[in-house]
Amino acid sequence: MNAYKQLKLIFSRIYHLQNIHYILLWDEAVMMPEYAGKTRAKVMGTLSRLTQKMLRRRKIQPLIDITKKESLDLLDKVNLDWMEKKHRIASSIPLKIVEKLTETSFLSEQAWRILRPQNNWKDFLPFLEKTFYFVNEIAQRKSQILGLHPYDALIDEYAPGFDQISIDSLFSELKDALPILIKKITAKQREEKMNLPLGPFSLEKQKQLSEMIAKSLGFKLARGRLDESHHPFSCGDRSDARVTNRYDESNFLSGVFGICHEVGHALYEQGLPKKWQFQPVGHVNSMAMHESQSLLIEMEFCRSREFFDYLTPILQSELGKQEAMTVENLHKVVTRVTSSLIRVDADEVTYPLHVILRYELEKELLNGEIQIKDLPARWNELMTCYLGISTKDNYTNGVMQDVHWPSGTFGYFPAYTIGRMIAAQFYSTFINVHPDFPSEVKKGQFQLLHGWLQKNVYNVASSLPTKTIIQNVTKEPLCAKYFIDRIEKRYLNFK
Repeated sequence: MNAYKQLKLIFSRIYHLQNIHYILLWDEAVMMPEYAGKTRAKVMGTLSRLTQKMLRRRKIQPLIDITKKESLDLLDKVNLDWMEKKHRIASSIPLKIVEKLTETSFLSEQAWRILRPQNNWKDFLPFLEKTFYFVNEIAQRKSQILGLHPYDALIDEYAPGFDQISIDSLFSELKDALPILIKKITAKQREEKMNLPLGPFSLEKQKQLSEMIAKSLGFKLARGRLDESHHPFSCGDRSDARVTNRYDESNFLSGVFGICHEVGHALYEQGLPKKWQFQPVGHVNSMAMHESQSLLIEMEFCRSREFFDYLTPILQSELGKQEAMTVENLHKVVTRVTSSLIRVDADEVTYPLHVILRYELEKELLNGEIQIKDLPARWNELMTCYLGISTKDNYTNGVMQDVHWPSGTFGYFPAYTIGRMIAAQFYSTFINVHPDFPSEVKKGQFQLLHGWLQKNVYNVASSLPTKTIIQNVTKEPLCAKYFIDRIEKRYLNFK
């Protein structure tokens, strides 16, 4: 067996272990027994240690060096580059730290689920401090290998190719434009009458509706699952894509857009090239790209007037007719702009400010400007500044609202808004090529968009850097212009 075949075998086995990790996370969120948390944390820690141990095997680098001398095609060369990067990073982090972070973050997330509803920051603080200690330790070690600032090293895990300089530039445009847009939009919407749908709405009916929407969007249940969890998420791979959602008897739209978002992720996974399923080049190594696909489906497509032309008769049939259940009214409801406490429930115009707030707090943490204990006060300062809402003493809907920090996922938040800008730029390009697509949406025919994404995004996987994919698809670099233009057109009727 030549060197490259040995490498592909090693990395396929690493992938198999990672897949077990994903399924165990899904199991924990969906069906794990209540008191199994501590044991599961140990199991997850051991699994992470084994995966990391395999990824940092000493024989990998010599095999890479030998393979570099072989004649490889372009995709194999890219695959080899990903292998080397992953090996170098893994080799810089002691196994004990990886194991400890996995255990600590697992227990931290378990505690968060209990303590968040209690508004109990005091008891949660030690869990988060311990998790961040290991995150910061890993960030410092990664930064030395990658030659990056520690926070950039964390960002690189979720949005490779982006750093604080490029993100600051993009986010600066949003910080300048969004407050003005929010003021104009809210002034306009104050004159518009809107009726909120009145529940309760059957949870069973909502679950059936989620399955129908998922199938209509192209999700293949033969290669996936739909379940319920505390927080919606998607995980798995092209042959086993797991999607979860949550439901609220008083607000069915939360479930509708939860499934639209998570299915956007799952469609990406199910569309990845089968040939490269067990290799780094065949995965999505950029969560910014992954978020671009979920947000393109949720925000650009499923919040369109045309989608509600298609969906509203189904909603009336499944959930009952009432004054609020009209196309015009429901579209007003889902495009209502208002400052709110919770990121996941925020409208698409104010949402980036929620992300920018978290990004700036993470920068301060990794720069040593603040400590974990300072987060509630700084959160309140920035929330008041950006969205005009105080979170003083409100930890449940303030600093404790997200699962990301309890689970150790620092550096992820920028990927949401980078992904949103990519989504706007992609969708604008798609509509320019297929201007008649909105009329197809009204009839429930979405295949044109799915096919375009399959060709231009899904098939590419990680064979090209994110910025190159954007350039190739849209013929220009990523910029904030398309997102801002989409907001002006949708909310202020700008042409």
